[in-house]
Amino acid sequence: MKNIVITGGTSGVGLAIARDLAASGHRLIIVGRNLVRGESVANTLGNNTDFVAGDLTTDEGRRKVVNFIKESMPMIDVLFLSAGIYPKSSTENVQANLTSHYYLTKSLEDRLAGGRILIVTGSPTAIQWLPINSGQQTALQRSAWILTHKTLLMTYLSHQLHSKRISVNSFFPGDVNSRLMPYTMGLSNQKVPVGKILALSPSFDGVTGRFFDENGQEILLNQSKYNYNQAQINLSKYFQ
Repeated sequence: MKNIVITGGTSGVGLAIARDLAASGHRLIIVGRNLVRGESVANTLGNNTDFVAGDLTTDEGRRKVVNFIKESMPMIDVLFLSAGIYPKSSTENVQANLTSHYYLTKSLEDRLAGGRILIVTGSPTAIQWLPINSGQQTALQRSAWILTHKTLLMTYLSHQLHSKRISVNSFFPGDVNSRLMPYTMGLSNQKVPVGKILALSPSFDGVTGRFFDENGQEILLNQSKYNYNQAQINLSKYFQ
């Protein structure tokens, strides 16, 4: 039985992954902002699942979540960073889709030794071809920023945490029903089998700094864009 934490685990991609892992008997903590929804979801997933409510974009919210996880789990085998929003501003984008992931990871670092971090991201084609830039004036620019900067975060954390035997990879879950955007609300797919594969398969022991598609196949990233030096240049201004 693995100890697994899933942010954004009350809906969409996070919930799809949680269902798979709960059905296999693993110990889960799901994280979300809506207390009523979260408790309802945890009850449906069974006795091995707990829910903690907290806004990961705030110091107070993260402290509450981190304290609950540390009181409940002596170690974390897998951390899924699945929480995210479709942002209306650059500030909201940075806080909800980047720094919340970074600061939660750093706060749980002592419990993750030997474990896996899996960052949910987007389309492999978009990630490969989109330029890395800081422009966030339009919704399209903010969407592009999310994809490129989450991939940079994976690169950044995989380098930083390698000495602690913490692997950090990212993956595209496929097109999944969620409340994220109007078009995703109409999707019929509610399964993300790649989440369970990347979390549990021995084939990924020691694998870090990689990006996978919805079938668990590695997508070779453009190393001129996605390398540690570029990650430092583009991300360090956001982390204090």
